[in-house]
Formats: sequence, C-alpha cells, structure tokens
Amino acid sequence: MTSEAKIAANRRNAQRSTGPRTVLAKARVRRNAVRHGLAALVVVDTVATEVASIANAICAPQAGHLDREQALIIAEAQVTLKRIRRARAEIMEQMSPVPPTPDRGARDTASPMPQVDDSAPQLDQLLRIERYERRALSRRKRAIWLILSGNS
Repeated sequence: MTSEAKIAANRRNAQRSTGPRTVLAKARVRRNAVRHGLAALVVVDTVATEVASIANAICAPQAGHLDREQALIIAEAQVTLKRIRRARAEIMEQMSPVPPTPDRGARDTASPMPQVDDSAPQLDQLLRIERYERRALSRRKRAIWLILSGNS
C-alpha cells in the first residue's frame, strides 16, 4: 500500500508537470509534429492523383469496398515511402564531402586541410526518419496481408 506521504509527493510533482506554459513554448511544441511532414500524408492534388493511380493498379474498380480501402492504404504507404526515401537522399547529399573548387592551387591539393566530422546532426536525422519508414512499411505490409488473406 502506498503511504500518505508518497501520495502527497506524487500530487505535488504532478502539479509541476503540466507541460509548456509560455506562448513561445506552446508554439514550439505545437510544431513538433510538422517538423518534416513525414508523419502525415500530404493532401495535394498531385499526391491524391498518385495515390489513386497506385490504388487502381492494385485492385480493380469492381473490387469490394474493403479491398479498395486496403489498396488505398497500400498506395498511401508507398507514396510516404517515396517521400521518406527522397528526404533520406537529401540528408545523405548534405553529408557528402564538398568537392574541391577548381581555383585552388597545387599546394592546396597536395596537403588538404583536415576535415572536421560534422555529420552528427545528419546521422540523427537519418535515425529519426527510420521510424517513419518502419511505420509506413508496417502499414503497407498489413494492408497487403489483409487483401491476400481475404480478411479485409
């Protein structure tokens, strides 16, 4: 059984743990989910058209409502994976070494300056993007399984 002192201490701690209080802190927290946009499907005409065309290729127009719904989930996941992989490629391009400029003299190329490894932020971004890729792959795999098993 929990003691009265422990319950009182828990209540005091809960009073202090209420999240951001200032307008600036609330605005910063509000932007957490839209930092890169990979968590949500972007509803744009081109994306909706691409999702619809992929879904049409997966199942016929006369397919059942539930099969069509699973085909749309597969198509959305595929479009999301495409966006994630594009974001990954951009991050990896940022990590690539800068090519030497043509105006450097022979002395500069003979003894290059040591490179400082500043790729830690990009590596962190790559690790975060992996979470969204796993989620999209999981959604796609489950939807495919439901269509193939006839459980949709």
